[in-house]
Amino acid sequence: MPHRSSLRNFMIPMLVTALLAAGAPAHGQGAPPGDAANGKRVYMADGCYQCHGTVGQGSRPTGPHIAPNPVPYEGFAAQLRHPANTMPPYTSVVLPEQDLADIYAYLVSIPPLPDQKAAAILDH
Repeated sequence: MPHRSSLRNFMIPMLVTALLAAGAPAHGQGAPPGDAANGKRVYMADGCYQCHGTVGQGSRPTGPHIAPNPVPYEGFAAQLRHPANTMPPYTSVVLPEQDLADIYAYLVSIPPLPDQKAAAILDH
């Protein structure tokens, strides 16, 4: 059974994300224009993939999934600038606004996983 503090560190960001998403417009709306190719480069160079995976899939021990279908841009930016958990803050000195928009454009560009039922190998 996980310790109460590690469970809290996992659940708080999930709750914040859900609350932000509930009251905000659909993802992509309100986001500044971004370059997905540069966003992927920055995502990999800045180590985002180390906690959230190379395509934003996340994992329980390291960090929540952030793609496909990331939270609305405002919530995404707020979490990066002022994290609600043990994630380090990415201030504008460390991550300029355009890089933030580019990372978001990359996350939005990641297609959803195919439906399990569409995978022929699972039929056998």
